[in-house]
Amino acid sequence: MPRRWKCMVCGYIHEGEEPPENCPVCGADRSQFVLVEDVKVNLLHDLVDTFHLHPVAAHFPSGLVPTCALFLLLFFVTGDPGLESAVFWLLLVVAAVIPVSLGSGIYSWQKHFDGQRAGIFYKKIGLALTMMLLSLVALFLRHGNPDLLVAGGMSRWLYLLCLTGMLGCVVLLGHYGSKLVFQWRGQHSS
Repeated sequence: MPRRWKCMVCGYIHEGEEPPENCPVCGADRSQFVLVEDVKVNLLHDLVDTFHLHPVAAHFPSGLVPTCALFLLLFFVTGDPGLESAVFWLLLVVAAVIPVSLGSGIYSWQKHFDGQRAGIFYKKIGLALTMMLLSLVALFLRHGNPDLLVAGGMSRWLYLLCLTGMLGCVVLLGHYGSKLVFQWRGQHSS
């Protein structure tokens, strides 16, 4: 019966007589593998050992901005003011999390990619800064005029433009993030 090896970085389980040279999931080298029989299950310890702030912080805006778009669409369909109010509060959370995502992303860039001066990193930083600016403008507009969407006018269109721009930023940030993750895994799995 083959042995089972666990990657202590990401939790991947490998079956074989020896651990792989590199983890096919996270790219960790074979020294990060332990026999499953040797692993004591401690979920809190495992979480602390493998927790990475940037993916967690980056996924908040990635999930909340499309949710804002959906709630906004439902507001226009139903006229329910609770949906529009929810968009404001979700935007507030997004604006609060973006600096954490940006800071942890820069830290990860330095740690995992040695601060390589490549266009993809600058694009991600620029998109995050753009999204932060758009979220602040949208919040400013909406806070100054809670009836913004009903009242109409130029402020309404600027608000909607900010939200649309944020949605575009989220899509591009996810695209570039996945390129980095899968390229990094590819370079560290062979």
